[in-house]
Amino acid sequence: MNNIIKLFLLWAVVMMALPANAQRRISGTVSDDIDVIIGANVKEVDKNNRILNAAVTDFNGNFTMTLKDDKSNLVISYMGYKTVTIPTAGKTVFKIHMEDNTKTLKDVVVKGTKLAATTGLDIPEREFSGAVQKFDMADLDGLSFTSVDEALQGQIAGLDVVANSGNAGAGTTMRLRGTSTLNGNAQPLIVVNDHIFELPDDAMQGVDFANMDNEEQFSTLLNVNTEDIESITVLKDGSAAKWGSKGSNGVIEIKLKRGKRGPTNVTFNYKFTGTWQPEGYKMLNGDEYTMYMKESYYNPTNTSKSILELDYNNTYGSIFHNFNKNTDWLGAVRRMGKEHHYYLTLSGGGEKATFRIGAGYDMNDGTNINQDFSRFSTTTALDYWVSDRIKFSSNINMTFSTRHNNSVANTANSRAYKAMPNMTIYAYDRNGNPVYKNGVHDYFHMLPLSTDANFSGAVPNDGEHTSYELRDMFQNGNPVAYANLSNDKQQQYNLTPQFSLEYKLLGKNNDEWRLNYVGDVQLSIYNTSDYSYTPSILKNLPWANTEGGNSFSGGGSNERNAVSNSEYKSLQFSTRHDLRFYSAFKNTKHSLSGLARFEMSSGNSNSQNLSKWNLPDGVQDPTAPGMITSASASNGTWRGQSFFFQAHYSYDGKYNLDASLRIDGSTNFGAGNKYGAFPYFAGRWNISDEKWMDWSDKWLSMLSFRPSYGIYGNSSIGANNQYNRYGNSGMYNGHTVIVPENLSLKSIRWEKSNIWNIGFDLGLFDDMLTVAAEIYGKRTKDLLISGIRIPSANGFSTLSNMNGGVMYNKGWEVYINTGKFAKVGKFSMKARVNFSQNFNNVEELNSLYLETINGSENYQPSNLDYNRRVQIGNALGSIYGLKYKGVYRYDYEHNGHSLDSWSDYGYNETIVVDGVERPAKDYTEFQQYKHTASGRDIKGNPINTSAAAERRGENFTCPIAYDKEGNMLTDAKGNPLKMYYVYNNDGGSRYQFQGGDAIYEDVNSDGQVDRYDMVYLGNSNPKFYGGGGLTFFYDKMSLNIGLNFRVGSQVVNLARMTYESMRDNNNQSYATTWRWRKNGDITEIPRAMNTAGTGANSYNSLPSDRYVEDGDYFRVQYVQFRYDMDPKQFGWMKKCGIRTLNLSASLNNLFCWSKYTGVDPEVSPNGFSPAIDYAKVPRSRSFTCSLNLGF
Repeated sequence: MNNIIKLFLLWAVVMMALPANAQRRISGTVSDDIDVIIGANVKEVDKNNRILNAAVTDFNGNFTMTLKDDKSNLVISYMGYKTVTIPTAGKTVFKIHMEDNTKTLKDVVVKGTKLAATTGLDIPEREFSGAVQKFDMADLDGLSFTSVDEALQGQIAGLDVVANSGNAGAGTTMRLRGTSTLNGNAQPLIVVNDHIFELPDDAMQGVDFANMDNEEQFSTLLNVNTEDIESITVLKDGSAAKWGSKGSNGVIEIKLKRGKRGPTNVTFNYKFTGTWQPEGYKMLNGDEYTMYMKESYYNPTNTSKSILELDYNNTYGSIFHNFNKNTDWLGAVRRMGKEHHYYLTLSGGGEKATFRIGAGYDMNDGTNINQDFSRFSTTTALDYWVSDRIKFSSNINMTFSTRHNNSVANTANSRAYKAMPNMTIYAYDRNGNPVYKNGVHDYFHMLPLSTDANFSGAVPNDGEHTSYELRDMFQNGNPVAYANLSNDKQQQYNLTPQFSLEYKLLGKNNDEWRLNYVGDVQLSIYNTSDYSYTPSILKNLPWANTEGGNSFSGGGSNERNAVSNSEYKSLQFSTRHDLRFYSAFKNTKHSLSGLARFEMSSGNSNSQNLSKWNLPDGVQDPTAPGMITSASASNGTWRGQSFFFQAHYSYDGKYNLDASLRIDGSTNFGAGNKYGAFPYFAGRWNISDEKWMDWSDKWLSMLSFRPSYGIYGNSSIGANNQYNRYGNSGMYNGHTVIVPENLSLKSIRWEKSNIWNIGFDLGLFDDMLTVAAEIYGKRTKDLLISGIRIPSANGFSTLSNMNGGVMYNKGWEVYINTGKFAKVGKFSMKARVNFSQNFNNVEELNSLYLETINGSENYQPSNLDYNRRVQIGNALGSIYGLKYKGVYRYDYEHNGHSLDSWSDYGYNETIVVDGVERPAKDYTEFQQYKHTASGRDIKGNPINTSAAAERRGENFTCPIAYDKEGNMLTDAKGNPLKMYYVYNNDGGSRYQFQGGDAIYEDVNSDGQVDRYDMVYLGNSNPKFYGGGGLTFFYDKMSLNIGLNFRVGSQVVNLARMTYESMRDNNNQSYATTWRWRKNGDITEIPRAMNTAGTGANSYNSLPSDRYVEDGDYFRVQYVQFRYDMDPKQFGWMKKCGIRTLNLSASLNNLFCWSKYTGVDPEVSPNGFSPAIDYAKVPRSRSFTCSLNLGF
């Protein structure tokens, strides 16, 4: 039996070897009249014209191949050459000569139909009715953009893009046609390759979209490499309804590059970018800071304060040698940033298949020390035509990115602005000798805090501690040490494999009735990891610090070897099935097409968080033993389905109608409200195609009118609101108490936006000049609002969600683009420009919600705070505050109107009695002849009172009250009434203004400054914005200039407000050297009043128009020079097999013209908050050098 098996196996091996012996190995060389041809396609084709095998010639023009059929033919093809067919019978070596096809090629004119840029139905561009704008990324080749949103700035009409900060990977804030929702994300929806590209809903939990305050978000668009993008299309009107409720803020569709038929091309791209920060605020140096601090501690009590860090007493060497410097902290934490960008692609294809494989790596060292961002991305696109009816496509995209910040909780820039400039970076001992650690000069760390055992009060400083008054500086620490020794790292991993199948069920050609099925599936794998670590050496605190719970200790966490880690993982499966119908009427003037789509998605996620402190020194693993400060874990699941129907009709290309219906279901709503239907209707009349317009054919290529109307929906309120939820609440008699956690909300409805759009298209001289203009309006009803305060009689003080408001946006846009014009010899140019204007208005809002947002009647304006506020009839993002009137020149005692004041300071003022100028004998005589008073003494010296200054015609401001007519208010004895902050709050925040304090307008003239004096100060939404550019061409060279601008927006300069507040121990702006110091000083900078270290009150930094500035700017985004080398001019390129070689250099963010006094006026409002400049890291200036090499 075993022998039989062995014989059978031997027979099988022989039989399998026979075909192999029948196959024949061949080789050959392909060349033309000049040299060998690299990348020529060599195919073995049988008698039925089927491809049996294929090869591509190498750098020497050689190929090898194993023939599968002795009777087959070799077919050799290459772009620009005649195809060669050779029989293979009896030959093993081939020398193939190809003839240049251009020698005999005749001119052929191919007329095609350009399709609309958006996805879905294939609709000719001239028939599409929606408001869309397309942008080709090829126009920005060679420029340095980390993410696509940066590239869009100033390029799309109606799209306002603002950088969140200059930190690597910080992302942007984008608003398309304003803000139209109060709940959820207001950013436009991102669609990549016809699939929604966004984070899962539960990954965004904890993000307050209504009050992000320009928070630096790790940009989601970093997962899309700009080198992979072919074009971008922005949907602005109801045409975005096909993407459902997630497209309610507009849609940005990104189309990635794919392979093309032809020889295999290899492209390598390298960019180097050098970056630097623009100059920031000029801060006080060590000596100026010391003077400010001593004055700020003296003013509240008129008593000097001894703080060893400010006394420069060498008796206390440990303090003296570390607090006698002039440290430029901003300069210490900044550096020249470097960015390296590498990208490699392989693309090509034949008759049956095309492919594109790309991989890129980016390294970005930020402009602050120990800050970097890196990204590896790869994409694979394959299209395979199984037959003339069936096409298979796949896209596999993967991105892994890491962002490393240079400090935990605060950036190095933020700490540097606050740090004491008389403090040293590197440590010295009590004898003034450098302190070394491992052979390196060690960082100076603040000495242990001089406080009692409970960390709740001061004890005398023995010279080996940090003074208790400087506990905020103790918390701020050494910015350079924090940047280099702490760690804050974020990582993202995104993998999206996508597979699709297209099957032509009916006809295959455009002149046939067609019914195409397109089905695809996509997996979205998204993982993120956040890790932070703060070593104990940065804070000299004891091992445990939980008793005091005071602010500097973080309420119990002392940041001593503190570590935290959070992980999030999600997996989503989605599938979509389309039926696309195209007509082929005998009367070709009629055209009808339709789309029916079903989508379904399912996903799950899990997350966990762990935070600890007091880990052993040198241990950074969050799983190591330590004191747990927080720990959590959660799971999430979600399901979704939708239906979409679309129809398009055209008559003769002149009269076009579009209609669609999107049906979405959401479990966020109760019974009867789960599904929302969102229709869209549009039309287009191509006026230029009318016969009665024939007279304009020579110069008018397009004139059209496009009206549209659609309805959007929004469901961003979270899930399970319609159910009663219960949870644990302590113990009772040994049993767990179960209590309700919420009110069941069954009547909440979809938030809906009705949007109308009227568009016009103009094309002149065969579209040499094109103009697109849009006028639109968008009214959002049933606004979804959250966190509404309600009477607590029902057991709850807030309502999680409800419908309660109406908001309206209206505006217009114009986009102008040219082809190449001004052609003189080898010179030509083209231009693009866009202008937009949007007006926002809150028309209605629930009264309870208004009180929730604006504060109760107990609210009063507070220092360093611009509260969120909404007022009916004004725009979202409006600014409210007090009217700033300067600085009181005199204190109340120097008013000069009362008997006491005159007796102390004004008695020398001269009057004229019987023609003689002299001082008054007494107050009674002065009052009698006051009308003759000069405001000066007998020697001509000015009298230092408010009343005297008024008589001299000078600034006479003094903290006394006036009525609406400007008359001074007095008591029964004729003494001026004092001016107060919140007089009615006796024993609380009541404060009597003094000389050197800020003056705020008493709008209602009641003798006090309070919430009733707050008025509308401006609007953070730009009234007018846009951008554009110019491109100049000469032969193979080009010069590309990009511009953008904003007009009419106001920015709250909270950074300047903070650095001029002079109310704490933080370093201050150099502008504070012009502060008020004594009675009679005229200045715009109030006096220094340290409230943090003295406990005194000061209200010199209340929200007012003092810090509300115009945010207008005009920015030159980039100036790029590019040179395309021609292989025909440089023979060495062809010998080396180089197909293309492009060199470019650019200057980026080179100029920004603005009256804004801050570092950068580019700040965006977010939700209810206006545009507030928090001294974020500004946008960097940079230069880029780029090399693009193709084989």
